Amino acid sequence: MFTKKGDSAVLAKLGEAPAQYREIGERLHHIIRDSAPSLEPIVRWGLPFYVKDGKDICYIKPDKDFIAFGFGEVVNPAREEGARMHPVAWTLTSLDAATEAKIRALVEKAVA
Repeated sequence: MFTKKGDSAVLAKLGEAPAQYREIGERLHHIIRDSAPSLEPIVRWGLPFYVKDGKDICYIKPDKDFIAFGFGEVVNPAREEGARMHPVAWTLTSLDAATEAKIRALVEKAVA
């Protein structure tokens, strides 16, 4: 497994996404870094991951038709008490202020 570390490695990987999703990916990266500066950005298995103490916290997965944002199974801030099904990833086709706020809150909760 080849891993590249740092903001520049992650931004370079996101730069390979189709234009309409490249901007979303870069914005997600900045939201994650602003919300949780303790997370280390890395590129592993061809995907940007954000890790803390060796654990995957969240990731961004660019695709040709969407961009996905998700959390590792170990740390899932979207888990709801009593629910039988828990979301771990979302596909995005655009970002608005409400979605950015929700992502920011989930990232902050994941690292708390």
